Amino acid sequence: MLTVWGRINSINVMKVLWVLEELGVKYRRIDAGLEYGKVNDADYRAMNPNGRIPVINDDGFVLWESNAIVRYLSYKYGLGTLYPADMRHRAEAEQWMDWQQTMFSPEIVWPFQGLVRRAEAYCDETRIQAAATTLSELFGILNVHLADHEYLMGDDFTMADIPLGATVWRWRNLPIKRVELANVEAWQERLMAREAYRQHVAHPLK
Repeated sequence: MLTVWGRINSINVMKVLWVLEELGVKYRRIDAGLEYGKVNDADYRAMNPNGRIPVINDDGFVLWESNAIVRYLSYKYGLGTLYPADMRHRAEAEQWMDWQQTMFSPEIVWPFQGLVRRAEAYCDETRIQAAATTLSELFGILNVHLADHEYLMGDDFTMADIPLGATVWRWRNLPIKRVELANVEAWQERLMAREAYRQHVAHPLK
């Protein structure tokens, strides 16, 4: 059985649990990270030398980095549905996934860690406000794209929606100033209609 290491309130673990639920893949999950420890244990570091979560073991195949895991699972269990079969469509889906990691992740960590977890290293009000502004600009780009798309790739839900879908929940529940973006909000409502999203993403921030 596939094993996932990671705690359920990690945004990166949420992505993996969400895609597994969408695909109907049986798995077991082992708590790891923060209060659960494990990530600095020698056996864990042998799987992921970065000491980060999530990590999966799929019949002996070990993989880390959440978006890479989402791609792998979508290909193995959802080729032609979550994982676009067409090469160009697939590249576009991966574009949106990488955009989440490279543009959103470095910004959203500031208000989340500073205002929700009260981590001292992130309690810089100027940097938090700058991040909030950048996030609104980024979601503004997404809002334009979603003007004529039900989901990121068009009419169908794909792996492209998963990283940004987890991110939009966090953004809309942070105690920061946000712009109103009707298309992004409508897209999130469509995600909320999915049981897997409600089960693994739509939780109070902590």
